Amino acid sequence: MKWTYQIRGKAKISLLLTGLICLILVNNLSERSQSRELQKVLDSMYQDRLIAESYILQLSDELHSIGLILESGSDFQESLLYSHWQKIEQINLNYLETQLTKEEKNHFDRFEKMTWAIFQGIPERKNSQATLQEALTELKILSEIQVKEAQNLISRSGQIFSSDAAHSQLEIALLVVMVLIVQAILFASKTLSVVPKAPPQLN
Repeated sequence: MKWTYQIRGKAKISLLLTGLICLILVNNLSERSQSRELQKVLDSMYQDRLIAESYILQLSDELHSIGLILESGSDFQESLLYSHWQKIEQINLNYLETQLTKEEKNHFDRFEKMTWAIFQGIPERKNSQATLQEALTELKILSEIQVKEAQNLISRSGQIFSSDAAHSQLEIALLVVMVLIVQAILFASKTLSVVPKAPPQLN
């Protein structure tokens, strides 16, 4: 380490260390930003995909219940049909509170129109079964969208984890460089502070 003996410019060393500290701080801020983004991804996976999928399952159950009542042909269960339709309307409102993609919004709009058509056809039982099957098909498509979007979120979370690992490795490398520089300065200062002994005087 001969170069350590040539260190004289304290300003240059100070500037170098300051630069390294700034890089570490910037890296740390970037890690925090990545952590916040990861939290958003996890929140979206829960709120917009898992919860949305649970709503789809509830809607499917309600539609199947309506289908069974329609097949039974019992007039006295008309009030029960309206009860199921009201539950569907409430679930629809809950579903709309999740974050919908453009494709998802289009299919859900169709589904809502179909549930309204089923409600209007209840008194005469007119085309209710056919519309009900179309509504179930839309629910299947919506469920497939949940899977696709969840896969995208998982992929994004993997990218964030990889980025975090890279930032951590960079921060460790910068800290190692700082330690080496400080050790070199200390070693150089100790070496330069040694005063050579004068040769003994010969009589």
